[in-house]
Amino acid sequence: MPGIIDTPAGHGWPGLGYSVAHQKVELEVDFATRSVKGKTDITIHPHYKDLKTIRLNFQQGELKRLSVNGRAPAVKYTDPYESLQMYGPNYHQRLSAKVDSILKSQSEPDLLVAIPKSIRIDELDPFSIEAQDQLALRASGVPEETDGPLTKTAETALPKFTALTVSAEFTITNIRDGLQFVGVEKGDKRYPHAYTTNSLGYGVGCPLFPCVDDPMSRCTWEFSIKSPCFLGDVFDRKSREPVNGQPKPASVNNRHISLDEESLEITVACSGDLTDEIVDPNDPSKKTVAFASYSPLSAQQIGFAIGPFEYVNLADFRESDQDEQLGQNAIPLHAFCLPGRRDEVRNTCFPMARAIDFFSLTYGSYPFASYKMCFVDDTAENTLPTACLSICSSRLLFPEEIIDPIYDSTRLLVHALSCQWIGVNIVPKEPVDTWVTVAVSWYIADTFMRKLCGNNEYRFRLKQISDRVCDLDYERPSIYDMGHILRLDSSEVDFVALKAPLVLFILDRRLTKASGKATMSRIISRLFLNARMGDIPNGAVTTSLFQKTCERLGHAKLDLFFQQWVYGAGCPRFQATQRFNKKKLVVEMMIRQVQSEQPSTRDLDKNTFMRDVKEEIRGVYAGTVQPVFTGSMTIRIHEADGTPYEHIVEIKEGVTKFDIPYNTKYKRLKRNKRQKERAVAVAGSDPNVESQEDVLLYCLGDVLQSEEEMRAWKLADWSKEDEDRMGQESYEWIRMDADFEWICKLSLVMPGYMYLSQLQQDRDVVAQLEVGGIFFSTRATC
Repeated sequence: MPGIIDTPAGHGWPGLGYSVAHQKVELEVDFATRSVKGKTDITIHPHYKDLKTIRLNFQQGELKRLSVNGRAPAVKYTDPYESLQMYGPNYHQRLSAKVDSILKSQSEPDLLVAIPKSIRIDELDPFSIEAQDQLALRASGVPEETDGPLTKTAETALPKFTALTVSAEFTITNIRDGLQFVGVEKGDKRYPHAYTTNSLGYGVGCPLFPCVDDPMSRCTWEFSIKSPCFLGDVFDRKSREPVNGQPKPASVNNRHISLDEESLEITVACSGDLTDEIVDPNDPSKKTVAFASYSPLSAQQIGFAIGPFEYVNLADFRESDQDEQLGQNAIPLHAFCLPGRRDEVRNTCFPMARAIDFFSLTYGSYPFASYKMCFVDDTAENTLPTACLSICSSRLLFPEEIIDPIYDSTRLLVHALSCQWIGVNIVPKEPVDTWVTVAVSWYIADTFMRKLCGNNEYRFRLKQISDRVCDLDYERPSIYDMGHILRLDSSEVDFVALKAPLVLFILDRRLTKASGKATMSRIISRLFLNARMGDIPNGAVTTSLFQKTCERLGHAKLDLFFQQWVYGAGCPRFQATQRFNKKKLVVEMMIRQVQSEQPSTRDLDKNTFMRDVKEEIRGVYAGTVQPVFTGSMTIRIHEADGTPYEHIVEIKEGVTKFDIPYNTKYKRLKRNKRQKERAVAVAGSDPNVESQEDVLLYCLGDVLQSEEEMRAWKLADWSKEDEDRMGQESYEWIRMDADFEWICKLSLVMPGYMYLSQLQQDRDVVAQLEVGGIFFSTRATC
């Protein structure tokens, strides 16, 4: 396991030599030509006097003008997209090397700006006006209730040298990445709109303007976007001159826009808070919408969407008691969608007000001033979370008449909201720490889904995910090491999103059992609090920091747990046998771990073939499977009188043998209806009279009882041999890992009628799902 390394928070690449204090961006988006032009001012603070070069990122564009403190510098700009050309198959290795240089986990500088010799870098007087302005600017992005360590952090964060301002004007005429246009292609009759395609993660930044494209480089922002005022202004006005005194409808790509549609207002949704909206005095068909963010953000966390969106106030769905409880602390919620889908947004997003209130009260205050959701078409991902704004796919929307997607769509939208706390406000310090942010964001999203849908649904879904993880965790790196390959294939991110929150779930189960208190919620709350207080430098969490927090609040050493489940690969597979010893009155059990005995090769699978190819080409190797997973396991024996007895067994070796004492002297209850009828016939009593003990016999109902129905459904009663065996059993059934503390595959050798008793009588939905899977896989005739 890696050691704990405490390094000071840095901004940008190692050895960058400066930090970004503030950036102002002005963009003008042209739908007709699908291009962008704009300018930016970047305020930086050198770390030393001898800084010679300012290194920035800028891709796919052309620089028109650039200056440092108003003076023209020497500039070296290399657009990485220019190196991408079409090659034949004989040049595969050459092309692959060029692509690898672009897809590195951390972007290299594309724009090198030499600081003119006439510019002096002097030490900054901490009492000067410039220093005080910087202190006020940094403090403005901090919540009001924060004190103590924050003040100390702000003081030590004061710049030591005078600021430099890099100003650039640029155009992007051939947009490859970063901005998606919809409804502007020939024959596309959808409403024209555009949105950024930034994504959380390393190397997936914002290539629309010069910046430091690094998650660790955070600063305050001013962002303004110039766009058409109305839908009719999106297209060329010259083609719409009146004909015979009548206005000519707008058209683009053979699509005519009606006069009613022309009046649809173009809306801009962007990260940050809306500060101004003005119509261009020189061109009334255009307007400029300005936003500001005083919370430090990285460039990849800035997103926006432009289109004829309809507005829905999701705060209207907040219940009155929640309004009274939160008061002025209630977070405004806004939703935007394409025309005609407002009712679907109301139907899909009504739980979001409850979700943001639940997160705020359970885990800590919301890190921004408001939350916005914008539903657009043609997104590659279901959700694209950015600061204050989540760009969501319209395919998540559904009308009132359809209920099938309600759980999955709601869970995805709630997860996009949870990313505002961790994923945007808190980021991973290194790619290998990504599992922490992914795990916590999905974990708290699922805790809200439990509150919304109930504990049975929550546990049912977790068991399904656990089984899925056990199937997928084959020849893969650990969730820690997978941080390096998350961009290799989309299935890598999907797998971490499945396994990482499950690891937190079983960790919570184990810590809660040891302490008797809900532990994980306190750990996450403390993590969020430390971020607000400034105790997590630059809001960048590490695996070692997360482990320390878990150990401090869980009052337990977790080195072994993290070694097995975070730094280690694979999942345990248990094979268990049980036998009742009548002489000793004990149940003899043996549990073997057989995960190391899995076949080294598998048949080709169309779902994983491309991922396997990519991993093979990139030299990604599977992590070492843990030969032995350790921990406690709860085994529950339901004895003949119906009483469940729990026994906790410590799993420490590959083969564990133990005896479980037996408590009941009765034989197993007779569960067969016909056997009961014969018994009451001998006794001469009424077969239709049920005693209190008979209630459990028919808990699945009394359907499919006639001879015709049994023949139609191919049902058969127990044979005489089965009845004799059932009568000799001393307990009803045995269940392993009854408290769901493991991500594992369990195989327990038990007769089919014991599994049937578990299905009939165990109220735990996980137990019922286990039996259903066993019956399906073994085709047991019960």
